[in-house]
Amino acid sequence: MSQRVFVTGMGVICGLGLDWKTVWSGLLSGRSAVKKWQFPGVQNFPVQYAAPVDDCSFANRFSGLPFLQKPMERRIRFGMAAAAEAIADAGLDDISSLGRVGVAVGSGVPDRDPDDFMLALTEQGPSWDALFSKRDQLNPGSGLTWTNDALGASIAEQYQLRGPVINLSTACAGAAHAIGLGFRMIRRGEVNAMVVGGADSVLNLPTMVGLHLLGAPSTSDQFGDRLCRPFDRDRSGFVAAEGAGILLLESEKSAHARNATIYAEVAGFGSSMDAYKITAPHPNGNGAVLAMQRALKDAGVLPDAVSCINAHGTSTPLNDLSETLAIKTVFAENRHYQHLRVTANKSMLGHLIAAAGAPECIATVLSVREGMIPPTINLENNDPACDLDYVPNLARRESVAVALSNSFGFGGLNASLVVRRYES
Repeated sequence: MSQRVFVTGMGVICGLGLDWKTVWSGLLSGRSAVKKWQFPGVQNFPVQYAAPVDDCSFANRFSGLPFLQKPMERRIRFGMAAAAEAIADAGLDDISSLGRVGVAVGSGVPDRDPDDFMLALTEQGPSWDALFSKRDQLNPGSGLTWTNDALGASIAEQYQLRGPVINLSTACAGAAHAIGLGFRMIRRGEVNAMVVGGADSVLNLPTMVGLHLLGAPSTSDQFGDRLCRPFDRDRSGFVAAEGAGILLLESEKSAHARNATIYAEVAGFGSSMDAYKITAPHPNGNGAVLAMQRALKDAGVLPDAVSCINAHGTSTPLNDLSETLAIKTVFAENRHYQHLRVTANKSMLGHLIAAAGAPECIATVLSVREGMIPPTINLENNDPACDLDYVPNLARRESVAVALSNSFGFGGLNASLVVRRYES
């Protein structure tokens, strides 16, 4: 039996704030989390700006949660905090009371401490025995002591959720894929509720070196903290960020049975792959077109019913153009694309990589619920080829009945979610 799926709890951890209300307020006011940034002890690293989480504020905010006080790899810590926020926001003391509850999350590359690997070196080369004999010297917060699936497993263990538990690694589409899979499991009746979303932290030397070698993050210092400028002709690459976003999805039956607050309905999910290049989207946005079309079909929604799109909007020359072309293809009939509002949260949040789709989906939920569309800030000179209404620089009050949230990842991995206003 097909079940409707509702969002009943939300949690966000990012440079803009440590709960969804603070982040939402920041988005509507056009406040940016991007700031001057460098690795401690590393001089002249070419990437000079990022959107980090403030460690002191985080420690103070979550000092009352004992499970966050033990050593924990960074992305896992953010994800666990966001999960605690979402569950509390849903008004649940015991989430397992909902019955069949699972976890689906996206997370990225673990933050590995290079010093840990030095422990394995001997005169004869790296040695497992040498590393094992010095295991008490390993950094307990390093990714070397945490598995790639640790986020999903840690959330499930903390709240005694028996499954299904899925931890995805689909690059920048990871959290959106996780939300989509959780949505489908509930709709099919496999579970009553799912903890979904993602967490990531790429602000470590190995990962940022790799991203820089790919040419993905901006190395410009021309605009200072206004560096992230999706759809602007002077955009020069994404600005890396860290954090997490977690949503609690519930079936209609479960939400109504406990009289839960319902923020919005997740109504459709579409996924695709460009099959083009690992480091570049298809120039015409072919994969993005498929993801959006499949999401709309899955929701039973015609394109002209959509009024707002939360764009992937990375501030990279290739993505912003290909996404614009994809939107114009999907919404070509009667030139509906001319009536769409397209917003890019990354202009303020930065790019949370594997986690990006979760806070952006939460912002989409809130746009539908409150009739407010956050701006795309730093959009001062439109790229002539990017000619949609990107809600430049100022939030806009406008009724939004149906919206899309797009996430398009490295390798051409695409995901799109349909969010619909809840009518009681």
